[in-house]
Order: sequence, then C-alpha cells, then structure tokens
Amino acid sequence: MKRRGLRRYFRNLKNQTLPEFIDFSGSEQSWFDFFHLHIDNIGLGNRSWKARKQHLDALFDLAGMVETKLQHYPKDYQYWIEIDEKDSVEDAIYIHTQNPNGSTFPFRLNFDNEAEVRNPVLLEYLKIKEYQIEKKKLIDADGKIGITYFLYKGGIGTQIK
Repeated sequence: MKRRGLRRYFRNLKNQTLPEFIDFSGSEQSWFDFFHLHIDNIGLGNRSWKARKQHLDALFDLAGMVETKLQHYPKDYQYWIEIDEKDSVEDAIYIHTQNPNGSTFPFRLNFDNEAEVRNPVLLEYLKIKEYQIEKKKLIDADGKIGITYFLYKGGIGTQIK
C-alpha cells in the first residue's frame, strides 16, 4: 500500500466494530467453529512497531466488544486471542463452541512456555493486558518455526489449556 491513504487507514482502524452477522443469540444456528476475526488483513502492522501497536490496540478494543457479547452468550464456548510474534496478519480473536461440523470441543492446547522470545517489545506490551499468556512454537507455511502467544482470561468460557 502506498503512503497515500495511510492516515485514513489508521484512523479507521480505531473505529472497528463487530460484524453484525456474528450471532450471539444462543439459538440453534448460533455456533462457532474456530471462528476468528483479524484486524490486519494486508500486513501493514509488520512495517514497524508503531504500526503493529496500532493494530494490536484495535484488536484488543474489538476483543473487549466480543467479551461483552460473550457475557450473555448462553452456550459453552472457548475464547482466546492469538498473537503471532512476527506476523501481524495472523493476529486474531477466536471463538469456538460445539458445532455441527464435528470439530473437537472443548479444544485443548499444550504450550511451550520455555520457547525463546524473539520480540521482547511485543511480550512486554502483551504483559500489560489483563490476560493470561501462554506460548507455543508453530510452523508457518514456509516451514519456519515461530512463536505464537495465546491470551485468555480466567472465568471467560472454557479454557484452552
């Protein structure tokens, strides 16, 4: 993306809202199969820490909106945020429930909390958020090992751990 329009892009980033098609009603059609929302769909957050932080701020604002909706969601669910250490495009908010597709619920992950941190600035930013943080080594599409942070709050949904 050229520089033209970047100011508007980042201003609009602050005004993200939940898509209206997300059904938190609890009806029979209200289910989530690893449903996730991304903020940075084009990779602008990878340009600099300033850009990444703006995308993360917008992601956590959106996460707050999701958490508010989930307070009244009548079904069992799992909720977490994934933050990729290197790639802003991969950062996302996840919701998962029992669903007609048959994917495992509850979903469980084993974490690698001894994994080497390569981006201490990102980790420090995440530590000031009110989430529990776990780390996991994941292999990307290019076969490279990277660290992904999994953030969740105790008392919100069924835990992924």
